[in-house]
Amino acid sequence: MDTTPVRSAQRVVEALDLAGVRYVFGIPGAKIDAVFDALLDGSAELVVCRHEQNAAFMAAAIGRLTGTPGVVLVTSGPGTSNLATGLVTATTEQDPVVAICGAVPRDQRLKHTHQSMDAAGLLGTVTKFVGEVDVPDDVAETVANAFRLAATHPRGATAVVLPADVAAALTAAALTTMPTVPRMGPAPTADITRAAEAVRAARSPVLLVGDRGSDPEVTAALHRLIADTDLPVVETFQGAGVLSRELETHYLGRVGLFRNQPGDVVLARADVVITVGYDPVEYDAALWNTDATRAIIHIDAVPASIDNHYQPAVELPGDIAGTLGELAPLLSGLRLDAEANSATAEQRDRLTTIDEEARATSESGLGLNPAAVVLALRDNLADDATVACDVGSNYIYMARHFRCYRPRHLLFSNGQQTLGVALPWAIAAALVRPGTQIVSVSGDGGFLFSAQELETAHRLGVTLTHIILRDDTYDMVAFQEVMKYGRTSGIQLGSYDTVSYAAAFGAHGHRANSMAEFVSTLETALAEPGVSIIDAPVDYSHNSDLGQLLHDDAFH
Repeated sequence: MDTTPVRSAQRVVEALDLAGVRYVFGIPGAKIDAVFDALLDGSAELVVCRHEQNAAFMAAAIGRLTGTPGVVLVTSGPGTSNLATGLVTATTEQDPVVAICGAVPRDQRLKHTHQSMDAAGLLGTVTKFVGEVDVPDDVAETVANAFRLAATHPRGATAVVLPADVAAALTAAALTTMPTVPRMGPAPTADITRAAEAVRAARSPVLLVGDRGSDPEVTAALHRLIADTDLPVVETFQGAGVLSRELETHYLGRVGLFRNQPGDVVLARADVVITVGYDPVEYDAALWNTDATRAIIHIDAVPASIDNHYQPAVELPGDIAGTLGELAPLLSGLRLDAEANSATAEQRDRLTTIDEEARATSESGLGLNPAAVVLALRDNLADDATVACDVGSNYIYMARHFRCYRPRHLLFSNGQQTLGVALPWAIAAALVRPGTQIVSVSGDGGFLFSAQELETAHRLGVTLTHIILRDDTYDMVAFQEVMKYGRTSGIQLGSYDTVSYAAAFGAHGHRANSMAEFVSTLETALAEPGVSIIDAPVDYSHNSDLGQLLHDDAFH
């Protein structure tokens, strides 16, 4: 190990290289410019963004898609505070992120001066760990701990606060390797056997697969477990895509927003629910487990979060893939009785019927049927496409109708339900999944939360398609207000020329006013290089009817 003293900022970049970081997202500033300078000698590519919040969204997408923490690098004061929404979203939704934040010199830390603030105090409310470095020799180890903790279940955001004078100071302390997260073994064999006996004795068992069940190796183990059984599978939004197309007959839908969806019905009828990587932030147990006597088998990397509606009969903490691997031979050949299979087949048919009804009316005088738009998108994308979904009424239809067959290829913000995530997520996906179809979907309101990053996407030379479902309102709020108060307030937006806006940032702009135009425009956009924007006016007039199916306070 070279112990020649170098600037602490260089030790930060050395740590990023040891961690295998490929991209660093951020915005420079005087209090962090030493790290930006050191990046010129590192291996990671710097992606300069247009807003720190969007940089955090992009870093979070890297974490979600690759499992390696994404990195965001910002300056002091507002540069750091602008991260808050992105970091709390990452922590809530368990996307590993490391934020490196500049700060005023140590002797100004408690003074009322330019950009002074309690950065660690602020960041502590939105991350799972904050290290405020006061000694140059502690820089490398603090960054290492931030990476390790971000990637440890439950994953999330961590932060390192680096005062400008510490970043500029010399240190000989360096890392030789980046420590990895210790790997757990499977749950105890006796408990796995007890779980298998409970499943085999059940009349209507079902698997509920959540966020931590969407790791690629966990998904592979899940496939091996269910392939030789009749076990039905229900996905949470964060668990979307855990079932392959070959195993689609096991798919009983996705749960998270609505009451009495096929997945909810299957869960309600189950006498044993096997949860795999489920986290209550995805779908509160009170919404799906109204029978406290129902047996729950908890398979996860973390202990169960106990509440009145979630008290597992068998708890199997440990390596999820390893536990599923040991459980699989014990359940091999499991068959449900005719009544149970008939009940699940009925709900599987309901899934088909919901889509068929949506296809029946593709447009009206007010615009396109948003459900039909989602189904047309589904028809035109390959299984390896990545689709990032923003929050808004578009989110309701994507969650209800868009099917996918690979984990972490349909991205939702279903923890914080954060507006504006879709385009930044798609930009990050385009970086790490080049050569595949990358699509983001938003409303016209959510689009302008992060649309300035079109310039970033154009500068990077990525290819992606963004679809705007336009109605010129904050409709997700509007229809809920109508249901509550019989009128709306604060939801009307102005129109804007999307085609011209796209052109101003070097993107292709398209407007599709009919379903036939949308399908042909989508085909064009998916085939053309660079960034393409499709603006599609939609008819949300039936959202109040659909809202009757929503859980109370489904949106926050």
